Amino acid sequence: MHHLVCITVILFLASFGSSVKGNRAERSIDRPFKSMLIVDNGHRWGTWGQKEMCPSGFYAAGFSLKVAGHWESMLVGDNTALNGIRLHCVDISKGKSGPYTDYATVQSDTGSWGKWKDIKWCKSGTLVSFQLRVEAYQGAFDDTAANNIKFKCSKDDEELVGDGTSWGDWGSWSDKCDGKGICGIETMVEQPRGLGDDTALNDVRLFCCD
Repeated sequence: MHHLVCITVILFLASFGSSVKGNRAERSIDRPFKSMLIVDNGHRWGTWGQKEMCPSGFYAAGFSLKVAGHWESMLVGDNTALNGIRLHCVDISKGKSGPYTDYATVQSDTGSWGKWKDIKWCKSGTLVSFQLRVEAYQGAFDDTAANNIKFKCSKDDEELVGDGTSWGDWGSWSDKCDGKGICGIETMVEQPRGLGDDTALNDVRLFCCD
């Protein structure tokens, strides 16, 4: 019995992929926002999850992705590519630069597959716009929907490219934040379909705060 409990705990921890040092206790769904960033190439399989916002005074300076890799996809017989996006939020009044060790982590809905990749940080500043890589509808073949995401940072137009997969094409950039930076996230995710074709994450909306 002891061995069974240990194995269960190990499998549970392994499912989170990269460790997350951020504090999720202060996250909020109620923080006011100034603008919402969208792109026009996301798919519409699934439903929008709950919006989640950085703590007051915090802004996203980094992100990480939950991705179903090729080997996992071969084992389950279905590729879902991008399954989740996390924003890692910092108190910019402290004037530090990335990588950070003191941050809060927020996320909306995520798919059931994949592992979390390492965090990508702005060298300085906050995330202010994004671009989504999406595979077009494949008809009778395997659909993956969203595959990857890029962000621009507020300082020096630095671009951060996610560790997603390479199917599909990059769409247009979103507008740039009206405010100090991105401060919240909401994702559209398709729930598991059993024997049907799963796509997991389809689209994302990001929120900007003063």
